[in-house]
Amino acid sequence: MTLKEKLEKLKNIQERRSEPDWDKYRKSWVAAVHDLLNTVHLKWFNDYEQEGLMEFSIVPVKRIDPYIGEYLTAVLEITLSNNKFLVLEPMTAITAEYDGKLEFYMRGNVYKKVSILRKIISDTSYEWVVAKTQDPKDHHKLDKSQLEKLIDQWLQ
Repeated sequence: MTLKEKLEKLKNIQERRSEPDWDKYRKSWVAAVHDLLNTVHLKWFNDYEQEGLMEFSIVPVKRIDPYIGEYLTAVLEITLSNNKFLVLEPMTAITAEYDGKLEFYMRGNVYKKVSILRKIISDTSYEWVVAKTQDPKDHHKLDKSQLEKLIDQWLQ
């Protein structure tokens, strides 16, 4: 088989594949971000808010991503005392290795930032991964203790 024939065969295989349902993907991305923001605010850090140690604001934002187009989502801003601000911001619904990315950072300090990545496991489930670097060994499942450790490190 010649190179041209192989390339044509690959092209035909790709064309026969069904196009992903980008509308469904967009809706699942927006819902996943909403669920994560609510989990951080209302489950993991609600006690801090009740004690007056953190204040939360949800700021609506519009994003435009390749394939899925324009959509509305939100940014979670966390205000700490002494003019410290943490931000959990959706960046993109599509990445090369994961199925969406948010940035969690301390406003005003470019070095205090991590990526929070969505990893789809099945049609009905996904998990969030916190990535301090590009190295996959440095990617860990996101949970309350991971965020608390990050914030603790950033406040030192």
